[in-house]
Amino acid sequence: MAMDFSEALQLVGPFLAIAGFVSGIWWKVEGKIDKVRSDADAAVAKAQVKAEDAMKEVTAFKLKVVEEYASWDTVRAIETRLTERMDSLSDAVMKMPDAIVDRMVNMIKLTSK
Repeated sequence: MAMDFSEALQLVGPFLAIAGFVSGIWWKVEGKIDKVRSDADAAVAKAQVKAEDAMKEVTAFKLKVVEEYASWDTVRAIETRLTERMDSLSDAVMKMPDAIVDRMVNMIKLTSK
């Protein structure tokens, strides 16, 4: 009982058609999966660029803040020195009338002798 080509094709044909159909669907699905993966990779790359830009901006902002705080510390130090100097000058000015009166009294004592 030998089988000829047409009988074999009738038995194997439906399996080949199903296999071809499944392969075609698999190829389509795989193509869509690859497209989604490439889109996701592009989105990740874009997000990384944005994150790097944000980090650069944050770093620049931190540097600016540090520079401004350093300058405020300098201003505070200068203010402290000026305030101390003004206090000492104020004390000296407040003592001047007493010094002038003491000199006048000493001159009067010297001239009256």
